[in-house]
Amino acid sequence: MMVKVAYLISVFISLGVSPEECISKGDSLFFAMKYEEALEIYEEGLSVDSTNYELLWRASRCLCNIGDVAPKEEREKIYEDALKYAEKAVKANPQGDWGWTWLAASYGNLALFRGGKGKVKLAMKIKEAVLRALELNPNNHLANYIWGSYNFEAATLNWALRKFAKMLFGEVPEGTLEDAEKYIKKAVSLKPDRIKYRLELAKLYKKMEKKEEAIRELEITLNLKPQYKEDYVLLKEAEELLRKLKK
Repeated sequence: MMVKVAYLISVFISLGVSPEECISKGDSLFFAMKYEEALEIYEEGLSVDSTNYELLWRASRCLCNIGDVAPKEEREKIYEDALKYAEKAVKANPQGDWGWTWLAASYGNLALFRGGKGKVKLAMKIKEAVLRALELNPNNHLANYIWGSYNFEAATLNWALRKFAKMLFGEVPEGTLEDAEKYIKKAVSLKPDRIKYRLELAKLYKKMEKKEEAIRELEITLNLKPQYKEDYVLLKEAEELLRKLKK
């Protein structure tokens, strides 16, 4: 083990880069919404240390965000690549919550391209990954959001898919709107400026027929500053939903 560490250090020195530098530079680019450039930096580090956990989950995060705004015909492949990095991340560090979180997120993104039965299969994988993330870190904001959204979807699953899940897995994806509210609200409390979380909470309140609460969340959402490229799309969605609720 010490030999490997010494070797990696010597390689990074010879290349003039280090994992920490790749993470720092990549993160700066990522939060400037320059996802492709950030991914290049993370992959530069991974070309030397292919099992670096911090670089692996960040590469998965990058690809998920790239996929969110890519042309529809390109998204599935991008999310599949994100999944590969997330799988490597949890293998590199099974005790890291962000690896499991982006694994769950990647499964969730791929579920968008599956039929009803395919969604049920992925739902079981999402559940396993996100619960592991929450076990490791109950205050992981994205994991709380994903688990809340999972409960939202499970609570509204139609009877045919419930029957299929029971036959195939011996269990049905369970969830309640109350649990969905609990976890999405926690995600909002942890990251009150995250547009995606507040919009999801507004949609949930609409489903629960809590119109005033939904309107309140949407009004807050529309005053938030975009932090991710997908936020510009989500803000338009929030604006349209608010218009309908105020009719």
